[in-house]
Amino acid sequence: MLLLFGQWVFNNAAAQNIPFPQKDISDVLFGSKKRKAQSQTDSLVPRKFYTSFLPIPGYNPALGFVIGGGISTSFLSGQSASTRRSNILANATITTRNQFNLNIRNMIYLKDDQWVLQGDWRWLIFSQPTYGLGINFNNAFRPPAIEQPMKFNYIRFYQTLYKKILGPWYAGIGINIDRHYNIVDQLLDTTGPNPFLTAHYAYSTLNNIRQDEYSSVGLSANFLFDNRDNAVNPRKGQYALMSFRINNEIFGSTRSHNTLYYEFRTYWNPTKKLLRPHIIGFWTMGQFVTSGKQPYLEMPGISWDMYNRTGRGYIQGRIRGENMWYGETEYRFPISKNGLFGGVAFLNLTTATNEAKQQKLADEFAAGYGIGLRIKMSKKTNTNIGIDYGMGRDGSNGIYINLLETF
Repeated sequence: MLLLFGQWVFNNAAAQNIPFPQKDISDVLFGSKKRKAQSQTDSLVPRKFYTSFLPIPGYNPALGFVIGGGISTSFLSGQSASTRRSNILANATITTRNQFNLNIRNMIYLKDDQWVLQGDWRWLIFSQPTYGLGINFNNAFRPPAIEQPMKFNYIRFYQTLYKKILGPWYAGIGINIDRHYNIVDQLLDTTGPNPFLTAHYAYSTLNNIRQDEYSSVGLSANFLFDNRDNAVNPRKGQYALMSFRINNEIFGSTRSHNTLYYEFRTYWNPTKKLLRPHIIGFWTMGQFVTSGKQPYLEMPGISWDMYNRTGRGYIQGRIRGENMWYGETEYRFPISKNGLFGGVAFLNLTTATNEAKQQKLADEFAAGYGIGLRIKMSKKTNTNIGIDYGMGRDGSNGIYINLLETF
């Protein structure tokens, strides 16, 4: 059915390959003056902020009922011919499980793209279950995974400064801070008549890491390649990042360890002659420990990436490991001629390690898949609201609401 629907959308768009006035939510709610199609593609005015707001009501099995708001601001630091669009995304939410989340992310291109700032700042008063390390799902050879609830507070401060080297190539240095404190491992019982040792306790004890609080504080060396046409909603180009992070006890880390992180995204438009493009995107990322041991909650986990977008089909933290690889492909297609509505279909794969059980990368994978709706929040910056439904293994599923594209 999805393929037939996608083919109908493709044929309809091909038949209507003529300029058509574009609309976004503001046009629908407040009306708009009639303008020629030419005006819809005018460049942004330098140093002017284009801001979109999104109320965030919803429900998530890991969070309960959620209420809050998000804001996305795009702008140009210089002329559009030589400077890419910058974006700052912020949101704050509270939940019925007494959680508070404050997130601020930035991707800022200064004049002529000579310098780039990239940041991820968070403060969470949080609770979340963990399920152990590796790909830990039911099968004929292992018992059902046990949900192990935890409470903790979390501070993240990642900020990197890049300098252009040549063309779309950049090199930079970063400050990276992760701090978990007030950690409560709620199922842990070491003294009762029926003791239960959680995955967090077992890993921390084995590696001599304290369990009530820990930090990873480090410096990173980074290389960036970015020739995307629009960081908010790319239609073509590539994005690649390589980062080597040194976390040392001298800096304030609980345990010294080093990590290597990479990320790659690419976008292809097979319908270049159409006014409303069909985009196929591919995204892969991985994080690997090169030396030492990192604290349990600071290991890579599903939906703990910069924008909390990995692993649609699973709740945040459902998959975690010392090392993790992730890959996803997404097909983006138009629905309405005026650009107000679009759709996506996606498929992702995750693999992670559990060294204590000798589970290696690619020993086993967890797949997620689903469909989504896109609603144009701002036609000027091409910012969308995304509403996705994803499914995964063992009946896992979820609804995901976001500003900006998944990747």
